[in-house]
Amino acid sequence: MKSIGFVIALPAEARTLARRRAGFGELLELAGGHRLIVSGAGPNHAQNAASRLLELKVDALVSWGCAAALDHTLNSGDLVLPERILAPDGCEHSVCFEWHERVRRPLAPVLRITTGPLLGSSKIIAGSAEKQELHLASGAVAVDMESASVASVAKDGGLPFLAVRAVADPARMSLPASVTVAVDERGDVKLPKLLGHALANPADFITLARLGKAFYAATSTLRRTALVLGTALSLKPSADG
Repeated sequence: MKSIGFVIALPAEARTLARRRAGFGELLELAGGHRLIVSGAGPNHAQNAASRLLELKVDALVSWGCAAALDHTLNSGDLVLPERILAPDGCEHSVCFEWHERVRRPLAPVLRITTGPLLGSSKIIAGSAEKQELHLASGAVAVDMESASVASVAKDGGLPFLAVRAVADPARMSLPASVTVAVDERGDVKLPKLLGHALANPADFITLARLGKAFYAATSTLRRTALVLGTALSLKPSADG
């Protein structure tokens, strides 16, 4: 059986696959010999985690987690199974199409799925106006900060690659400043900063509640995806890759 390496930015996202909570930088062994690393947010952390998994001799790489919608027709909880990853430097990475189709097929009857391009970013895309600009400029339907790096490592290592991303914040939602000032470089939210800024800007609490609901919808979709696919086991590529 082939071993899959999952790169997941945040502990809360990792909980959609793993039975126990994992901290930043932690490596977890999954059923079937698969592995998961909580990389931390951003392209550099993702690249380091993917390279570490490559050194552990995994046979395929998956970028798993949440994304922000750029296409206004996408809702929180929709599943993004991109066929192409658009890197910030202009490079494009394709997923393993045969593997992609085997994953998409059982999910299609139970989840709302898009296979449109996923854009990579080196920073959080917080504003709805910026999301619209990126959508128009790139044609991408969603954006994250990790998948392009994981795809690049997979390509360099000659491994099959897949991205599985659930929409958290829709294109019309702008993240409140309380979030952007409270998130550190690995994606960890510092609660005192968050609460302090929100108390000084009470209107942020409304958006924070909406964002929490959106993140819950996204992680629920990831859990359902794992359940339908048999957790990680059915994500294995075929013997010919």
